[in-house]
Amino acid sequence: MVYGALVVICLGGVVWGLAYAFRGVLPIHWSSNDPVLEFPIDLLFYNFLMPLAVRFFKPSDALHSMYSWWFRQCARMLRLTWFMFDERRIDEEGYYVRRNWSDIFSRAEGDPENFIESEDINAPFAEDPSLDIYFRRDGRYVRAPASDQVRIPKGSKIFLEVDAENKRIDGQIDQPDGIHGSTNTLYKHLYVPPHFRFRIFTFIFSIWVFAALTGVSITIVPLVFGRYVFAKIIPPHVRKNDVYAFSIGVYILGSALYAILHLRSFIKYVRESIAVTAATPNNIVRRTAAVASFVARISWTYTAFLFILPTLFAAVVEFYFIVPIHTYFNLQERHVVNFVQSWTLGLLYVKLTTRIILWHEHSRQAQSLRAITRNGYLNPDAKLATRCFILPVGILLCLLLLIPWGLARGFTTTFLQEKAELHIFAHRYAYPITLCFGCVVFALYMLVGVLKQWKMMIRDEVYLIGERLHNFGDRKTTTVVTPNLRRIET
Repeated sequence: MVYGALVVICLGGVVWGLAYAFRGVLPIHWSSNDPVLEFPIDLLFYNFLMPLAVRFFKPSDALHSMYSWWFRQCARMLRLTWFMFDERRIDEEGYYVRRNWSDIFSRAEGDPENFIESEDINAPFAEDPSLDIYFRRDGRYVRAPASDQVRIPKGSKIFLEVDAENKRIDGQIDQPDGIHGSTNTLYKHLYVPPHFRFRIFTFIFSIWVFAALTGVSITIVPLVFGRYVFAKIIPPHVRKNDVYAFSIGVYILGSALYAILHLRSFIKYVRESIAVTAATPNNIVRRTAAVASFVARISWTYTAFLFILPTLFAAVVEFYFIVPIHTYFNLQERHVVNFVQSWTLGLLYVKLTTRIILWHEHSRQAQSLRAITRNGYLNPDAKLATRCFILPVGILLCLLLLIPWGLARGFTTTFLQEKAELHIFAHRYAYPITLCFGCVVFALYMLVGVLKQWKMMIRDEVYLIGERLHNFGDRKTTTVVTPNLRRIET
């Protein structure tokens, strides 16, 4: 009931407030049976761009920092820092009493260490006319449970009131290791400000308000902005998917916010870069070479992994599997290869291959793949990537595409010169035939290896049996030397 009430009140209040305050925002349309674009852009987005953005922007760290900041600000304003975070703040153990309104608006502060205790608030000003502000203590000090797992006996108080020196003020004898004992680690010495329950309620309410505002800002604002942008791109008759709209809005607004937050550091970098000194020509040459090398490394590595290898992977799958199956079921129909769709699926093939490689984390391939981005995704090791993956995999995929084509070309030129209508079938079926022949050769190779292992096992077993029989049948001679130096052989 408690958690249900929290969900209905806290979450439901925000949702119903949005539904009544802004027409057309809710409900959210996230399911769609019709394709939005001609190629599966969502496959690219959620498998490549979204993980890269999460690693680059680190939204979880930003949310953690933001909420930690707000928690501490609320605790600071409500004088609950010692109670909430176990960090003592002397100026929270009371409040400043100021003489006039000008001091209040200017937020003049006194010395919390030199506090004044007086029943009448204005009495210190009457005693000292030069005094404009002083610190007045209020609240109380208590021993409170150090965690919510401490079991309080029935009839006992949760808080035990003490003084600033952690000494009991109820006049009873303090049991150091007992309940609310001074040396009991289950309890801590804390400060509790006045109107404690109201402050705790205000703290929880402020957290809810902040969570509601940030939640709406992070979800509804990008959604509405993404819908506007998405409506400009997609034709009116196509039903919009709010998942796409929200993703577009988050990317655009997040990138703009990131640029604004880092604008000062970028301007500082530009000023330092264009500063003219005696070493400026050498710096220009060095930075130009560094930037050119940086751009070349990134361009070559990501072009190979995002365009060259996916295209070759998709072509191999297309020619070895899809084209023969399509030809078998539709003999007279032309086969059309959609390059964008095939390339998109090739990206998926490359990602699945990298996941399989990284699954064996201690293999040389996995270590090499992780070493490519050990300095960050914006500083890849192009030499290692080319030597270990791009060049060998590219050559292998090219051979898989060219060898069957060369065999089909030679076969049609030699045996099917006068039957041109069979050339297309020969070229289409050359790839699965080559694959089957390669599987047979591989199976024979594995069979030969198994036979060799069996032969070695049989030979070792026969040799060991013969060795045991030989050792069993040998005659052993023992020489015994008697005291009269006569040798006796048995």
